[in-house]
Amino acid sequence: MSWKDYMPGRMKFVGCQGSVLTAILAAFVGASMEKKLRKIMPNALDLIMTPFLVMLGTFLVVMLGIGPIMHVVELKLVTVVEHLVHLPFGISGFLIGATYPLLVITGLHHTYTMIETSLLANTGFNPVITLCAMYGFANVGTCLAFFVKSKNQGVRSTSIGAMLSQLFGISEPVLFGIQLRYNLRPLLIMLFTSGLGAALLSVLGIQSNSYGLAVLPSYLMYIYKGSQLLWYFIISVCSVACCFVLTCLFGIPKEVLEEDGEEAAFGKIMQKTMPEITSPATGTLVPLNEVGDEIFANKVLGDGFAIDITEGRILAPVDGTVAAAFDTGHAVGIRTEDGREILVHIGINTVELGGQGFCLLVEQGQTVKRGDLMVEVDMDYVKGKGKDLTTMVLFTSGEHVAVKDYRRVTAGEGLDLIVQPA
Repeated sequence: MSWKDYMPGRMKFVGCQGSVLTAILAAFVGASMEKKLRKIMPNALDLIMTPFLVMLGTFLVVMLGIGPIMHVVELKLVTVVEHLVHLPFGISGFLIGATYPLLVITGLHHTYTMIETSLLANTGFNPVITLCAMYGFANVGTCLAFFVKSKNQGVRSTSIGAMLSQLFGISEPVLFGIQLRYNLRPLLIMLFTSGLGAALLSVLGIQSNSYGLAVLPSYLMYIYKGSQLLWYFIISVCSVACCFVLTCLFGIPKEVLEEDGEEAAFGKIMQKTMPEITSPATGTLVPLNEVGDEIFANKVLGDGFAIDITEGRILAPVDGTVAAAFDTGHAVGIRTEDGREILVHIGINTVELGGQGFCLLVEQGQTVKRGDLMVEVDMDYVKGKGKDLTTMVLFTSGEHVAVKDYRRVTAGEGLDLIVQPA
């Protein structure tokens, strides 16, 4: 490429559309830029300028750097896989069959479409999809093993649901719901079984004349030749059986063998009490769905609870950093060390007062402790303007919140909450 190629109208753009690696890195760059910009951007400009600058910066980085580089990387990966297909003694089958599920987990399996298209165009056959399909049958064996061995009804229900999805080609419920959940043992067994089945297919030269089908629909790929279909059927059934036996023997964790109970570890979202949350104000706890505003009541901004406040001192409910401090004083957002984001919103439609009646005592980026005074409210003034002072405490990072007891509380008092991770 000469210097003329860089002149206006001569720049060569690399087609990185659909590149998984590019998308992953672009997301990382965008997230990093947003975090840094949020810290330095004035509140008045944050809502508009931060997203604009993040999009612009990410676009330039992708187009001028990440995109072309990742395009070359993925082309090299395609070349490597094409060479693997031709390795003798079933080595190619085992390597592809054992590694393909890992690519599915990361999303990189979409790069195989280029390989399969190239093989079909040049040879009329596609041996890659044959090898890759074995992991779906191995997943069925995993589901059957968990269903048979588990005494936990949650496990059994989840296993059946995941198996039904897998039979028609959807593997994520098995991968993320079972195999990655228990110390990777079920995953490792599945990888070995998938590789073994793919190795046998490779030795026998079993290949399809299409691509894109998995598990039960995959049998349609071999209707052109009866012997191919028969061997594919035998090996696929053996893959299910092999993974089932190995998972039953070595892949079932102890917690799955326990009876249903309060501590059942599968099929339930882990719950944890959060005593570190304290009441930001004095008043009476109110269910969020009873708040007189549809946005809060429908939990559009997040789950949480409300307080019908009786005093105008608003305290920090958690330890953390002030992520947002509105100039109007009607709301303060706090980010905890473990990444939870909590918004304390004082009143309904109080932003319309333009800050009158509110005295904001914290600023963005400031570190606060539980019980630190954040806002003072002139309750008489705000009520005189016809505003409802019901104060919402919202978990904007997506957690589900349950209050054990809706009662009268005082500012700084510990709350009994059950929070389910997002």
